[in-house]
Amino acid sequence: MRPGLARAVTRAALGLALLAGAAGGPAARAGDEHDHGPGEEMAESAAWQTPAERSEFQSTPSYDETIAFLRRLEAKSPALRLGFYGSSGEGRPLPFVVVSREGAFTPQAAKAQEKPVVLVVAGIHAGEIDGKDALLMILRDIALGEAPELLDAATLLVVPIFNVDGHERVSPYNRPNQDGPRQGMGFRTTASGLDLNRDHIKLESPEARALVGLFNAWRPHLHVDTHVTDGVDLEWTLTFALAEAPQAAPSIQEWWSYNLPPVASMMARGGHRIGPYVDLKDGTDPTKGFESWVGEPRQSTGYFNLRNRPTLLVEMHSYKPYQQRVDALRDFLVLLVRQVGYSGQALRVAVAAAEQRTVAAGQPGAGPSELVLEWTLDEQSTPVRVPFFDFTVVESVPLGRKVLQYDRSRTVPLDVPWSHRARVKTAVPRPRGYLVQPGWPLIEETLRAHGLEVRRLDAPAELAVETLRLSEPKFESRSYQGRVRATYRVTRERTTRRVPAGTLFVPAAQPDFEVAAQLLEPESADSLAAWGMLNSVFERKEYIDPSVLHRLATELLKDPQVAAEWEAARASDPALAGDGTARYLWWYRRTPHWDETVGLMPVYRLTGPIEVPSSPLR
Repeated sequence: MRPGLARAVTRAALGLALLAGAAGGPAARAGDEHDHGPGEEMAESAAWQTPAERSEFQSTPSYDETIAFLRRLEAKSPALRLGFYGSSGEGRPLPFVVVSREGAFTPQAAKAQEKPVVLVVAGIHAGEIDGKDALLMILRDIALGEAPELLDAATLLVVPIFNVDGHERVSPYNRPNQDGPRQGMGFRTTASGLDLNRDHIKLESPEARALVGLFNAWRPHLHVDTHVTDGVDLEWTLTFALAEAPQAAPSIQEWWSYNLPPVASMMARGGHRIGPYVDLKDGTDPTKGFESWVGEPRQSTGYFNLRNRPTLLVEMHSYKPYQQRVDALRDFLVLLVRQVGYSGQALRVAVAAAEQRTVAAGQPGAGPSELVLEWTLDEQSTPVRVPFFDFTVVESVPLGRKVLQYDRSRTVPLDVPWSHRARVKTAVPRPRGYLVQPGWPLIEETLRAHGLEVRRLDAPAELAVETLRLSEPKFESRSYQGRVRATYRVTRERTTRRVPAGTLFVPAAQPDFEVAAQLLEPESADSLAAWGMLNSVFERKEYIDPSVLHRLATELLKDPQVAAEWEAARASDPALAGDGTARYLWWYRRTPHWDETVGLMPVYRLTGPIEVPSSPLR
């Protein structure tokens, strides 16, 4: 057996033993289930090394090599099933592995087992590929019968490579701040340049749309997203962040409070240095502290929190050697899944309670409640000791800026403030649902892709609604994620509107309603409007000839009220004095010829009851 593999087997056994000691269960030992002797065991272990292990962690396997290894594991164990849940932009099948002792390889079969389902995603940024190699090692151990406790714990959904196209754009120069794999790693974005961890809400990439479809089918109870971080140097090998209350449901917060500390404790006892995710508040002064929180819904952990799931961001520390990172992540995932085994029923109850909380808030008889559209970091912080490496700040002559320089030979622990809780930034009253006007296929397709309950009105109706009108649009000077984002002023008006048959109805009493709110409320930073995907609402499609408008304006000025409004407008708005276009639009808006849909969102907030026959979307 190679020394690297021997260390890996020892570390796995140690991690399992430590967790067993804390949780009160027996530790599984490699070889307990086998009748053969040590020599045969060593030979079999060597034959089942992962590609990364065979290279002594100098390389990571290609897409084809990864699929080939997974097929070997599938043939070895009846508890593993390799499947594909979609295709990438370049046409590569998107792989996932279901791990189930009972052979529950479909969502329906898994639900019947009444075990928690855990989704682990690797390679969303394909250069940050530690998760794939850690998961291949775990799957290998399961296939060889060396981790039966994981089969007892949960049904596992493993996505070994999410960004499969970026994964194949291999270069040793892709991640200059990352220590290995030395022979190269993949690229951050997809073939079309999209960052998949910015696409969970708008779902423009086939990869993100497929992953959300996988979630819709299986509805896992726990989501884990594996990354590699850089930008600060310290002793921690693994860092993590998660949504906390009030951003997360109280039942989710309670589940984490009981189940994450034992995992962290066992990691520390196993020799791994771990801590909360570090994002410096001041990039040149670690003493000012750091922050770690779950951000916008465009990101995985923000998105799955909207869907009432415990969601964990794991960030390995890029400056640590590749094998050290993979070993730590492997142990962490094993400990986390095994902890789920001890608290699986509590996890299922916590998720159900969170979903019911959202449904209840949207019921017709429910009292008023807030719908949070944006969160921001709370100013309050928690003191924490961070094992930074010794650092100095130098003035970079080439860059013309201050730069942190680290001395890894000396650790300087610092007690610094840590901000990690969220507070409400933007909120609106919760509606009873949304009405989407016919003729907007992009909105309909996006709602469908998220698996939301959407119905189509079978008849026209007069309904009490709140309209959303956007004005004063400002567009970013450069694109972001392939989109030119927009900001605007939002005016709300309660009124009665006649909506036609075919209007879409998105009821509030559904567990994933907060996803619909993020898409359709224009104040959300991840709304379709903010992403610039509804920009046609700002455009005038008709015009009026100045000679016609002159006659109408002259006639309107005979009305004393209109004349007074005109004088007041000229006095308060300097643009009207010398801007012919501004004057033209001022008068045009006051004629019956003005198109009242300019700036009007094709989405109404339902404020009253709806008693119109409707049909589910097919």
